[in-house]
Amino acid sequence: MLDGNLKWKKKIALISNKIKRSIGILSKLRYYVNLEVLIKLYYSLVYPFLTYAIVAWVNTYQTNIKPLLILQKRAIRIITFSNFDKHSSPLFKQTKILKLSDLIKIQISLFMYKFHNNRLPAVFDSYFIKTSKIHKYKTRLSTRHAYALPKTRTNYGIFSMKFTGAKIWNEIDKDLKTLSMKTFKAKLKEK
Repeated sequence: MLDGNLKWKKKIALISNKIKRSIGILSKLRYYVNLEVLIKLYYSLVYPFLTYAIVAWVNTYQTNIKPLLILQKRAIRIITFSNFDKHSSPLFKQTKILKLSDLIKIQISLFMYKFHNNRLPAVFDSYFIKTSKIHKYKTRLSTRHAYALPKTRTNYGIFSMKFTGAKIWNEIDKDLKTLSMKTFKAKLKEK
C-alpha cells in the first residue's frame, strides 16, 4: 500500500487496524490462558504485522510510526495484566519481547548483513559503497567494513535505506560483522 509521497501513512494505518483487532483477541483470551500462551499469541497475532516488509516502510517520520509503538505497548500491558499507564520497559524485559525500535534496528542490520555477504538479489549490488573504495587511506571506518553515508540535505535522503542502512551498519561492532548469519542474529537480539 503506497501513497504518492512514500510517507507510508496508509500502510501504517492498515497495520494499526489489524493490530487493534489482534489486541482485542488478546484482551478477551487473557483471562483463560497463562502468560506463556499469551506471548505465543502475541507472536502469532501482532508480531507478523510489525515485521512484515519493515525494511521498506519503516524509513519515515517517527510520528508516523508512533501509533504502532503505542499499540505494541498496549498489547504488552494487556498480556501482563498491567495498568494502562504503567511504564512499558520492564514489561518488555519481563516478557522478553523486543520493542519496535529494536525490531527496526535488527531487521535493517540483517538486511545490511545480507548485503555485505552478497546474499541479496543482484539489483542491490551497487546500492552501498564501502568507505575503503572512496579513498586509499586506512581510516577507522575503512577497517571496520563500513559503508559511506550518502550526502543528504532533506528528510527524504535521511529516510532512504542507503542512509539508514549504512548508518546502522556502521554502528555495529567490527567483530559481529564477521559472524555467521545465525550467530549474528542471536548477538543482535542480546543487545
